[in-house]
Amino acid sequence: MKKVAIIVMMLAVVCSSVFAKPKKAKKAKKAAKGAATYQDYVAEIDPSTGKVWDFGGMEVTIYDYWSNPDAPANSKTEEDQRAFRAWLEETYNYKCVQRDLAGWADHPKEITNFIMAGDTSKKVAYLVDGRSAISGVKNNFWYDVSKIKTVDFKSSKWNQAVGARLTVGKSQYGFRDIPSEPREGIYFNKRILEENGYDPDYIYDLQKEGKWTWDVFENMCAKMTKDTDNDGVIDQYAMSSFYTSFGVAAIVSNGDAPVVVENGKYVEHFGTDKSMEALNWAYNVYSKYQLPQGDGQWDYWLTAFMNGETAFMCHQEYAAQPNGTLSSMKDDWGWACFPLGPKSDGKNFGIGDTQMMVIPSIYDDATAGKIAKIIDLYTTPVPGYDGPDSWKSASYYQGFRDERALDETSYYMLQNTTERIDTLIPDWSGDWMYNSIFHSWGKTPAETYEAEKGQIQACLDNVNK
Repeated sequence: MKKVAIIVMMLAVVCSSVFAKPKKAKKAKKAAKGAATYQDYVAEIDPSTGKVWDFGGMEVTIYDYWSNPDAPANSKTEEDQRAFRAWLEETYNYKCVQRDLAGWADHPKEITNFIMAGDTSKKVAYLVDGRSAISGVKNNFWYDVSKIKTVDFKSSKWNQAVGARLTVGKSQYGFRDIPSEPREGIYFNKRILEENGYDPDYIYDLQKEGKWTWDVFENMCAKMTKDTDNDGVIDQYAMSSFYTSFGVAAIVSNGDAPVVVENGKYVEHFGTDKSMEALNWAYNVYSKYQLPQGDGQWDYWLTAFMNGETAFMCHQEYAAQPNGTLSSMKDDWGWACFPLGPKSDGKNFGIGDTQMMVIPSIYDDATAGKIAKIIDLYTTPVPGYDGPDSWKSASYYQGFRDERALDETSYYMLQNTTERIDTLIPDWSGDWMYNSIFHSWGKTPAETYEAEKGQIQACLDNVNK
């Protein structure tokens, strides 16, 4: 086996763990024609043959609802990723591509059609969200990957929080190699903070010290909610947040979640002491410091923050992505974790809602094992960019205005992510709770919960059958 020269490369959205080298490993025999080559890459051995894996030209398609593999690479990172994947295909004699199936709207329907047809001649896997995930489990659409011998889905390469989302008892149906993309957090306007006597890095400093808490946030909101012209009417509000994001984040910040898995069953936690404390606090803050909607559109809160009218906005990270909503905001802004509640574990956190990869159950064990192994190889980190900071190269992290949003906030979120379970529940009515609570329809959080818990439980009962 010959050694070949290495090229420095990067993989944009892969797990940060280092590729494991099996004991019986050999150097890869050859590189793909015209592709880069990789010194000291250790080829994996098929334990059934004692030789380098050879998939006999098997072709696997991973279907999502956004990828276009025929489009030109939009960065050097993507060029490098494609080159390494071509090299892996040649080394192991397979083809693997990720592409859009039928767009967002028709994705679940097309998955169902394929599986019901039972065509095993096509080797596929799917990235699914809450529209397909649990219904797929109930209809026996997904292969139980805990039975697969070719890949260890409990290893550090695989995102265990994502795997747990679609684990029922001892059976695991979903997996993913990438870190969880962050969702809810707090955006803050640095100009408004300065005008009210705060250093622009004040929140970052508190967060770093573990002191970014509900009390601090509420005190800042109180200071920045004002009657500026002394006419008895508040005309400067501290916050304009999306009510659902604010409610979910408050519950998680106090050490709980809207829905959890207990003994293999999905259980709602709106009525627990931690969650009710969080909802009461959030209701109080929202009612005092949230900019009223008035005659504005449903996303008035986002427009207000964009226009520099409010200091804080609870929203998801995607607004900060390159060419995202906040890319054109005139005022400078920062990005922090949601403040910690009194019942939290004291660790800054992130909230995830990551799509899960699944393999259809129509395949026999041997075929499912080969599909899983090809996906394992396809997601191998590119040599040279598989270190502990490789996560920073993900495209959705490139729109921040300062380094601390990436190096600190995003790092904290990555290290302590709670993946949402409630978004997987078909016909989930739990979000109605936030709508009722934060729009002040005449009921306290406890009264709202009592009114809604029957419908919420019915959704869970249907899943738990």
